Amino acid sequence: MATTKTASDSTIGVFATSDEALSAVQALKDAGYGEDVVSVVGKGVKDEKTVHGWIPVGNQAGSFGGWGALWGALTGWLLLGFVWLPGVGWVAAAGWLASTLVGAGIGAGLGALVGLAVPEEEIPQYEDDLKADRYLVIVHGDADTVEAAHRIITDAAPLRAQRYAE
Repeated sequence: MATTKTASDSTIGVFATSDEALSAVQALKDAGYGEDVVSVVGKGVKDEKTVHGWIPVGNQAGSFGGWGALWGALTGWLLLGFVWLPGVGWVAAAGWLASTLVGAGIGAGLGALVGLAVPEEEIPQYEDDLKADRYLVIVHGDADTVEAAHRIITDAAPLRAQRYAE
């Protein structure tokens, strides 16, 4: 799926379990979506307050056996980062959003979503989802890319899915 990082449309699916999120991500991958437009954010990592940076994709990604199938599966495909978000705790982010959150470090929050047409007043809802150990699957791009991704995410039966456009 061709898109640019400046595209501002997005869709976000909220999933109750890592297995459900992984199923959605696999469906997106099978449909041709790449690491430049897909991201996953969720908890389930260590409980300490230091920024570790990111782990590259491919052979250098390492093993995440203790962190579950989702993060282990994504390390071979998406950039993976870990960051402490105030009020949320430790989160892992995979995909293009990983470098944004890790680069901003402590205090970043999910403010990066505002650039994806997510209204600022809806950001706390996604932070609450992370606090509740849910997983966000996010796709950004042009209108056609995002509309097709929204259908794929919706077919994966999320708790809810929302499409945003500027």
